Amino acid sequence: MPIILLIIVLLTYSRCEDDLHKFQQNSYRFKRYLKWRFETPSRIVRPHELLFALGFAFTIWDSAVLTTIGCLLMCLDAYFYWLIKTAYPVKKKLVYTPRVKRLKTTLTILLALVAAGGFYWSVLLYVGFIGYFASFIYVFIAAAINMPIESAINKHYFDDARKTLAKAPKLNVIGITGSYGKTSTKNVIFKMLSRDFNVLMTPESFNTKMGLTRTIREGLKPIHNVFLAEMGAKEVGDIKELCDFVQPNMGIITSIGPQHLETFKSLDNVIRTKGELFDNIAQNGTVFVNCDDANILKLRVRSDVTAYRYAVDRENALQHRTHFAIENLVLNNIGSSFTLVWSPDGYGIESTESTNEQNDNIKTAANVNTKIIRINLKTKLLGRHNLSNIVAGCAAALILGISPERLPLLVSEVEPVEHRLSHRNVADQYTLLDDAFNSNPIGAAMALEVLKAFEGKKKIIITPGMIELGEMAETLNQTFGEQIAAVCDAVILVGMKQTKPIWDGLKKQGFPEHSIYRVKSIHEAYARLNAIVAVDDVVLIENDLPDSFNEAL
Repeated sequence: MPIILLIIVLLTYSRCEDDLHKFQQNSYRFKRYLKWRFETPSRIVRPHELLFALGFAFTIWDSAVLTTIGCLLMCLDAYFYWLIKTAYPVKKKLVYTPRVKRLKTTLTILLALVAAGGFYWSVLLYVGFIGYFASFIYVFIAAAINMPIESAINKHYFDDARKTLAKAPKLNVIGITGSYGKTSTKNVIFKMLSRDFNVLMTPESFNTKMGLTRTIREGLKPIHNVFLAEMGAKEVGDIKELCDFVQPNMGIITSIGPQHLETFKSLDNVIRTKGELFDNIAQNGTVFVNCDDANILKLRVRSDVTAYRYAVDRENALQHRTHFAIENLVLNNIGSSFTLVWSPDGYGIESTESTNEQNDNIKTAANVNTKIIRINLKTKLLGRHNLSNIVAGCAAALILGISPERLPLLVSEVEPVEHRLSHRNVADQYTLLDDAFNSNPIGAAMALEVLKAFEGKKKIIITPGMIELGEMAETLNQTFGEQIAAVCDAVILVGMKQTKPIWDGLKKQGFPEHSIYRVKSIHEAYARLNAIVAVDDVVLIENDLPDSFNEAL
């Protein structure tokens, strides 16, 4: 019996690697992981695992032949498990962080104890059998055992980061949050400031407390005078916690919309949480208010904080007398051109006196109290939503002292962020719009607007839909399907279950069923795309979910 238990433990250990991978993709959150696992029946018990159950039943008989057959059946189950895993290669492999290494060490010790215990307690054989089907429980136990260690390590890192920040009292910390656009805005501001300031920014989407900590500990030096801190949130209080940690003296909320509703529960909670940035900005700090966003306009700005308003929409700029607005907008499939208007007294309040041309890009208009500056700009970034990011970036740069004359060059040099509506030509055949990083209702609608503006024979979209929308998931994804129907000629839906609302939205608008393709994984999606795409087509990838949402696994 101990030998049988050893085989079971070894097979279980091989499965724990996958459980650990999914646990990491679910941010090491127990509740989130359990929801993912139990929302799809195939993730609970797979058909081939009946071989393991049958094999185990054979091994408990006192027969060498049956025991041998049982062991072979259990190994056959493991082989089928391996075949499925290799058939669907993961998009992002398990990252062997120090935390993962500590978890694996604890997991190894735990399973070794189970195997060793089998020499003394035969009941552990049955524990091992159950543990094979629920191997993630071992990962949970290991994580629970390590929790005090992880907490102590995190506290050390947090304290060390605070000490590093304390050594830079004159550092401008710009907190950037929003339901979408925060990473793009962060990159725009970095481009605007990096020639005149020593700027540190959180890389990629390092927008948690640990992400900020790692950036500070590894990157912040005495020479830095600006720190761009991207701030993400999934629960009420998250932004306040980050503000208490890095104490920003400038803040930008790019947008507020229905995202992460699974944890926020309501849009009001999203608004309240994003508003924590304005509430907790440093005394006498500065905030930038996006007046195109109705939810941001609901937020209070403290009386001791200076607020600069901006808008892309002209009516909103006039109504709210924004300090930054745009005119002469031209949108196309290579970017956009526009005139940025900086009105210190508010857009629409200006003298009728003639303007005095300073150079090809800068014009000023005389005013009673100050002058209005108009700057002609061009950007490679696509879409109306990126204009908002550009204007926010320009506003921050100008307020920090960047010369208006330099903005045209700086804006022209801003490159699209990878997977955030970047575009490229594939093999000189078709255009690919890559908006694969996350997705939300507003951003998805804007991506479709960009797709519509592109000239092409066929418009094709590949999408698994939008996630973490809580009770609104079905309604919002169905609306997304209706929006797709108005733009696209062919649709490839990734995931049979999670994309049903999009299917319903497409059918509601009478979209032809023969142009809808439903596949189980992104790999099948690309195979289907290769079969239907033609020269001069335009393809939009809207969202690319982690491996944990692959319904084929």
